[in-house]
Amino acid sequence: MKSIKLTLLAAVVAMAASCTHDDAPTNTIIDPGVGESTDVLLVKKFSTAPTFDGDIDEVWSEARPLVNTAVVSPAGDREIALNGSSNGDANLEPTDLMDPYTGEKSKYSLRGGHDGEYLYLLFEWEDDQDSRDRQSWFFNPTSKKWIGENKYANHKNDKYYEDKFGMIFPIKVDGKFPAGFENGTCTVTCHSGLKDPQPGHKTTRHFMANDGELADLWHWKRNRNVLSQSVDDGYIQWEDDFEFASANGRKTDEGDKMYGTNKFKDEATGMSGPKYVIVNGENVYWITDTQIADGTAKKVTGISTEGVITFDGGSIDPNADLVAYSQGFGTKRFPSVYINPAGAGSTARTETQVRAKHIGSGWQLEIKRKLNTGDPKDAVFVIGESIPFGLAIFNNAAIGHAQSNNLTMKIE
Repeated sequence: MKSIKLTLLAAVVAMAASCTHDDAPTNTIIDPGVGESTDVLLVKKFSTAPTFDGDIDEVWSEARPLVNTAVVSPAGDREIALNGSSNGDANLEPTDLMDPYTGEKSKYSLRGGHDGEYLYLLFEWEDDQDSRDRQSWFFNPTSKKWIGENKYANHKNDKYYEDKFGMIFPIKVDGKFPAGFENGTCTVTCHSGLKDPQPGHKTTRHFMANDGELADLWHWKRNRNVLSQSVDDGYIQWEDDFEFASANGRKTDEGDKMYGTNKFKDEATGMSGPKYVIVNGENVYWITDTQIADGTAKKVTGISTEGVITFDGGSIDPNADLVAYSQGFGTKRFPSVYINPAGAGSTARTETQVRAKHIGSGWQLEIKRKLNTGDPKDAVFVIGESIPFGLAIFNNAAIGHAQSNNLTMKIE
């Protein structure tokens, strides 16, 4: 990962405003005098609201940044295998849930402002790779099966996922934040050592510590939110089965899901593989609803015991081009998801909008949401008050997230 300084600077702001390509900034950095903090995000009213497009307007130089480093911490032992490729053998997977990401660090800068109606955030973090290769389908010539790359990395070279970020804010219920949230933020929702894990269950889960408490969870997914241009907005609640690995307090706000799993099973042969394919497409990481509608993406109708995929009007025989469909490197591997706009700002699930750009050295995201949406399952950002929060950065990871907790947003 390249090293870039994330202090807020006038020279960088002016330069980054026109930076929409993959060249990393190299100009000399000059401090404009707004200062910075490691744990307090100061949100003042803008003189003029920024243009919401993912570029860094000069008005962002008015905002004092919160500059810090998020770190991937251990999360507790896995008790059962999580990857399908392990066939139930947990010995094939690393012991800790966060390995092999544990110890990784992500430097970030977060700036904020408001215009009296909307909260605006500018979130930047270091990451020299735009990770999009999320569990792509590859062909195994020995088993003659189509297999998805592992969701959970078994080792350092087994990372096939998308970049993501998360933010968590407390929701006041009867005028009170959740117990302990002000001092623990994300950690008070994270519970480990849960009992009786079943296939697909993790023994570390998110749910609130007490019945009736709520937290607002923003989860941005690089691939799955391409068309919605939003976070996948949700919330965390208490669960009655709080002692068990079945407890999952993460829920989504009202609105259509912005993605589907690109998976098909041929009931006649028992073979599985992608549901939609783009013939001879290279380095394709998602399929859009438009591509499905106009026929660019072909709907799979069958998969033979030799791995041959058939669709209306043709077929794909991976045995004829094993390199192109190979694990890890094959350029014709198929995406694991198909996506849609899901309202793109018009639903509760997509109302926290995001404009994202990878600029070569890292991610540059503008975020916009109403200070008060009126939804009881959304946090309210009150002018003149402070609210605690935590954030997480997922670098090519499904769950191996770098955390930065015990942060405060002060809204002036």
